[in-house]
Amino acid sequence: MQDLNSTEICKVEDIDRGALRELYVVKFVCDNGRKITMDIVNQINIFSKNNKYDIIISKNKPEFTQKDFCGHGYIVTQKSTEGKYVTIISLYGLLIRIESDKNFLEEKNLTITDHIYFCAKNANT
Repeated sequence: MQDLNSTEICKVEDIDRGALRELYVVKFVCDNGRKITMDIVNQINIFSKNNKYDIIISKNKPEFTQKDFCGHGYIVTQKSTEGKYVTIISLYGLLIRIESDKNFLEEKNLTITDHIYFCAKNANT
């Protein structure tokens, strides 16, 4: 992957209350089978159940608008268990969990501690 940019379409399967007040957990299922779980604070939550979003993971700051969610942070870890890979990204406290059948870091040419941008743009418009 030369441009170090990953884009995929993901649908919000569910939005659950988190353990802390005003914190929610957004669960996405992507067209490629990947599952993404993301912490989001109520004040910045743009997500709606059953809506589709273009999810962008990039080393370079992508273009986005005020209607999009875009944060930056670091890849914390990746573990493999029973043929599944789980990658954790921290957006300065908000955690993103990516579950895949493939090695996400190898597939996207990323490494632990890489600084990345995670953006979600509404794909329904």
